[in-house]
Amino acid sequence: MSYQVLARKWRPTDFSEVVGQEHVVKALSNALDQNKIHQAYVLSGTRGVGKTTIARILSKSLNCEKGLDSKPCHECPTCISISEGSFMDFQEIDAASSRGVDDTKQLLETVMYMPSSSRYKVYLLDEVHMLSPQSFNMLLKTLEEPPEHVIFILATTLPEKIPATVLSRCLQFNLKNLTPTQLSGRLRVILKDEGISFDEGSISQITRAGRGSLRDCLTITDQAIAYCNSELTDSRISEMLGTLTFDHVNELLNSIVSHDAKALLEQLNEISQLSIDYLRLMDLLLETIQYLAIAQISPESLLDIDARKEEIILLSNLLTLEEVQILYQIGLLAKRDMDLAPNIASGFEMALLRMLAFVPKNKEIDIPKKKPNKSITASKEQVEESLATDLEDKSAFKNHRIKKDMESKETNLLNPEPELVKEDSPENESSIVNIKLDRSSWNDTFKLLDLDLGTKQLASHCSFVRTDDSIIYLSMPEEKLDLFSGKHRQRLQESVSNFLGSECNLFFESGEGPHISPNTIKTAERNKIKNDAEKAIKEDPNVKILLDSLGGKVVDSSIEPWNSE
Repeated sequence: MSYQVLARKWRPTDFSEVVGQEHVVKALSNALDQNKIHQAYVLSGTRGVGKTTIARILSKSLNCEKGLDSKPCHECPTCISISEGSFMDFQEIDAASSRGVDDTKQLLETVMYMPSSSRYKVYLLDEVHMLSPQSFNMLLKTLEEPPEHVIFILATTLPEKIPATVLSRCLQFNLKNLTPTQLSGRLRVILKDEGISFDEGSISQITRAGRGSLRDCLTITDQAIAYCNSELTDSRISEMLGTLTFDHVNELLNSIVSHDAKALLEQLNEISQLSIDYLRLMDLLLETIQYLAIAQISPESLLDIDARKEEIILLSNLLTLEEVQILYQIGLLAKRDMDLAPNIASGFEMALLRMLAFVPKNKEIDIPKKKPNKSITASKEQVEESLATDLEDKSAFKNHRIKKDMESKETNLLNPEPELVKEDSPENESSIVNIKLDRSSWNDTFKLLDLDLGTKQLASHCSFVRTDDSIIYLSMPEEKLDLFSGKHRQRLQESVSNFLGSECNLFFESGEGPHISPNTIKTAERNKIKNDAEKAIKEDPNVKILLDSLGGKVVDSSIEPWNSE
């Protein structure tokens, strides 16, 4: 057969070519260079991450004719025969097909013989967890005290099935799944060397489908080269894999967020005409919703994701934290129940319609004011620059908040202040001068603010501190302040300004504050109502008669007042 598949053609021949397993490579290289070789190794990890490859490189390094070193020469007969799989002193044994006691006994009989023409005899037991318990017991003594010329390498995808008595006699290395960045970088190198044209969308889809396995990625790439006639494109790879591109998924989410039922049904109808793997499509949808949650909490983390970052940021600004969590939970439960639907396509469609039903219908979408539409086509460099600017702004704001906190220590925060007063001046009707708030004014004002549920819930933890001309200082617990993003702060400031009729500025300080917050007051009121209800139940004469006659007792957690929220 003249054609060699990519997974075999591009198998690493040296530790320097191994991708994503630096922790294993470093340990083995140092051991080889210092001539501190262990008698047995366990290499564990999922398929296609380099277990057999590392075992072959280790065997080559141990037996290279130019000396024991972490960098074999690749030129001597020993290195060449190991690469070709014909070296007599390196035996690869499939433990799944040779798992019985007789097979293990036959193996151990050959261990005592000296190597034919090399330093070490290396035994690679692949899928070693498939050995029977009796076979493992037979191996124990040999693994603990093997002849000096023998080295065992045990490879497995399920290390938890290997007895602890075996693991205690070996050095264990857990090989990690490769990240999308590592996979895409390796694919670009291979495709360029092979002379295959590709775009970034096609690379992204292949790395997602590979799920951390380089061999799976290369196998899918072989299929893609044949399907796309050596011209890999985003749309053609989607057809081959039976899924959609990120652009289509973003359109589905945009229809849900904007509550455009007609557009959503049209898109679902178009999808039904394609040969789509709905379970994989649901995975892609859930992955995108997860990116929305990341964008709301930590936008700087989007630099490492494999998606259109600018569109993710725009969509995340149209949803609250709670709405993103609801969408994710709906999709997660729908994926579990899709097989129970009349057909899997209808199960997927109902999941998206359910998402549509749980998104508020009358959402105020004002994001284009803050982020122009041209950002949809912004380059990667522009998005990264924008994210970096956001981080600088956040740092500057934090420093400003600390500075204000130090200044506030020089003033007396406990001075009594008058009720809410707005000075009406013909000269400055558009601004607030000397806003005066006290504890009761802030809590009463907060109840009347027009806020969405997510912002109102977070802002209810704010405590009033003081005012300084048109600036209102509020304090908030640090863990809540970290979640109170710029979007929520802007909404609160706009709502306070609208309520007062003029523009004001809000500054937030970390801490519980000298006064209690609306959330604290509400919690205290709720606890008082519950305590009164418990007291009323326990003092009710009819309840006492029932308890005395039946020998029962009142469970406090079961009492719920009628007027509780």
